[in-house]
Amino acid sequence: MRSRVNKIKLLFLLCACLALAFFLFGKSSQTASAQAQADKLSAAEQRGKLIYLRGEDGTGPEITAMLGGGETEVPATTFACANCHGLTGEGTEEGGLTAPPLVWQALTKAHTSALTTKERGPYTDATLVRAVLDGLDPAGTRLHPGMPHYRMTNEQAADLVAYLKKLGSELDPGLSEGTIKIGAALPLSGPLAPLGQDIKNTLSASFAEANEQGGIYGRRFELVVEDSRGDLSGTHEATRKLIERDGVFALTGSFEPKGANDANEVLKRAEVPLVGPVTLSPHLTLPPNRFIFYLLPTFSDQARSLVDFIISQRKSDGQKVRAAVIYMKGELEEDALEGLRAQARLRSVDLVFEQRYEAGHFVPASTVAAMAGKKADYLFFFGNGADIAACAKEMDRARLKISLVSSVMMFGREAFELSPDMASRTFLSYPSALPDQNEFAEFLNIMQRRGVQLRSPAFQTVAYASARTLMEAVKLSSRRLSRAGLVGALEGLHDYRTGVIPPISFGPNRRVGVEGSFVVGIDLNNKRYVPLSEQLVPRDIP
Repeated sequence: MRSRVNKIKLLFLLCACLALAFFLFGKSSQTASAQAQADKLSAAEQRGKLIYLRGEDGTGPEITAMLGGGETEVPATTFACANCHGLTGEGTEEGGLTAPPLVWQALTKAHTSALTTKERGPYTDATLVRAVLDGLDPAGTRLHPGMPHYRMTNEQAADLVAYLKKLGSELDPGLSEGTIKIGAALPLSGPLAPLGQDIKNTLSASFAEANEQGGIYGRRFELVVEDSRGDLSGTHEATRKLIERDGVFALTGSFEPKGANDANEVLKRAEVPLVGPVTLSPHLTLPPNRFIFYLLPTFSDQARSLVDFIISQRKSDGQKVRAAVIYMKGELEEDALEGLRAQARLRSVDLVFEQRYEAGHFVPASTVAAMAGKKADYLFFFGNGADIAACAKEMDRARLKISLVSSVMMFGREAFELSPDMASRTFLSYPSALPDQNEFAEFLNIMQRRGVQLRSPAFQTVAYASARTLMEAVKLSSRRLSRAGLVGALEGLHDYRTGVIPPISFGPNRRVGVEGSFVVGIDLNNKRYVPLSEQLVPRDIP
């Protein structure tokens, strides 16, 4: 008996492993013409699809999987049908274990089991419901013990069967036999309109280049852009329009303002992937939104890298580094503060002065006067560029020789207005490599060939990397493309090189592709940043 149970457990384990492999590297035998003939799913079929893919329908009672002939009961979410039979029901085979196809054409024909070598007759709706609920084939013979049966309502079983009749033939929104519709929510009006236009042009050039080479698996990319105005309500509305009105397959390169929770929730509810939002700092939640894939590190990780950098610059004189921090009240600034505090503890940096201020209410003179007596070596300033520049000017006036530490994404163009003395001791985190290095040749050539000006290089390189990452995941998803398959392909990306940012790696629980950042200085004469370090991945916090 113990030997039989162990064999069953082994079959379940192989099935789960096989499911993971398929989810990451899905294969398909369905033709594009069959896909193109698919009708829109009904409400029952939509519920059945959720049961097939996830083991739950989102509204009905919890579904459980009965393993080993009913000896063990577990949530069906851990043994969803797609785990073993594939996202599109074509069946899978790995390690000697074969899960048969579940497409309707196969189910309604006689079949010989590769596991038991027994032949079964065609399924009908009624016998298929019985197989799901009781684990019996059309003749009433028990199915292989590696096949769970499920405890669900008759309505849920009927929904699942309804979806199995469409399985392998329906297309996700935004897909056709010859096109993939991709969306981006960008500020095309308002103060950020020039940035939005630069990102749009970069995305358009990236997809045009791919289309000129034949697209991917014969499909060409179609870019749809909605105006987000760069604010929270506009981003939410533009994201909703792209999904509900424009029917895009996925989004890439959308500009994400801080606090874009509502827009991100729209993506989560609709299960639409967003690849590489262009943002100052990723908005991460616990658990992470599994449909959003950020490329570059958070302000928290950038602050940690900055701490490691200043430690590396210090002479071994036995003296602790003394640091001050000024930060504006806000989500991104406090994210940076959290990283600074954590890394300061790890690297024995003394935070001798700390001050928070409300947006629009920074008072340079009193702040610098209060900080002057603390004898700090470095000032970490997390706020907007105008406030950082005002503080630097007051430090010059007070002849306070403290090095200034911040982020390029916070400081912006105001960094080039510093005095030469202050600029010489300013260190800024930069989450990407600088765009004048040799590895940027392909990016620069494409932009030049397509007539795209690099007016916002820090953001345009991210937009280009977003498009490249999306296209790579589409390739990995194979011709039988789906949103679920795209998410799986993205989770399987490891050390992918876009040519403009460090190698990207994602995973089931990892939604930020690049760890660490660079540190740059300021060249006032040429108004550009100059590299001061290689990519710095911060030392782990114990």
